[in-house]
Amino acid sequence: MIPALVLFALFMLTPAIWGVYISLTNEALIGPAAKNPRFVGLENYQRIVVDEEFRLSVAASAIFVLGSAILGQNFLGMALAALTTRRRIWREIKIAATLATTSCFLCWITPEMVLSLDWLAFLDYDYGFLNDVLEALFGTRVNWFYYYPMLSIILTNIWWGTGWSMLLYKSAFESIPLELEEAAEVDGCNWWQKLVYVVLPLLKGPIAINLILITIWTYGVTGFVLAIMGYREETMLMTVYAYQKAFKFYEIGYGATVSVFIFLICLALSLVYYRLLRVGE
Repeated sequence: MIPALVLFALFMLTPAIWGVYISLTNEALIGPAAKNPRFVGLENYQRIVVDEEFRLSVAASAIFVLGSAILGQNFLGMALAALTTRRRIWREIKIAATLATTSCFLCWITPEMVLSLDWLAFLDYDYGFLNDVLEALFGTRVNWFYYYPMLSIILTNIWWGTGWSMLLYKSAFESIPLELEEAAEVDGCNWWQKLVYVVLPLLKGPIAINLILITIWTYGVTGFVLAIMGYREETMLMTVYAYQKAFKFYEIGYGATVSVFIFLICLALSLVYYRLLRVGE
């Protein structure tokens, strides 16, 4: 136990505390503040409250998390888990269920830069596969990155992360005693009533865990958004904004302040999920 606590303190707690401290300074990568950073107290926090670009990044991150994580990965992962669980709808076609599960898992373990190149190629206006299909069916092509930048990164993140939600929910579905579902069928419950009154109440714990994890992970997304969209205003997530301030404009202290706000938002949402689902009751 003690070695684990030491490692946690060394690699998790210490960097977090240091990040909070940096947010209270004018630390920079160049200039006088790089050599002799000075403690400025809450100056960065006062600045961020009136920062219009920061408010836009908060809104963009909220849309991104809601669309790609909560509505996308969570619900799609649950639906795929229900369809591929061995004792449910796809039980007679196990090969298809296995292929679907394997495909989603392979998407989930795809490295972020490979993901970026895949979706740049997939959505490309001139040579993208999706536009080739649209042109063949409807005679038109769509410039996804120009007209639908937020939708483009939402779809990319759904494709990337749904595999995790599916695997978690598959394990949760399999853990539900079959006798409970059979008893509900004997009592005359249809599939919808069985889902709402038997299955979902038993999944409150896994749902809360999944929502907390995918929310934290999605709020931390930076790489593929930068690779696909760069610093576009429409897709300026909080992480991208923090990266821009810290490493493009060299304001390490201010970038750390944005990161502290990301942590606070994730913490608040985690508490909301836990409370709404009333885990343990």
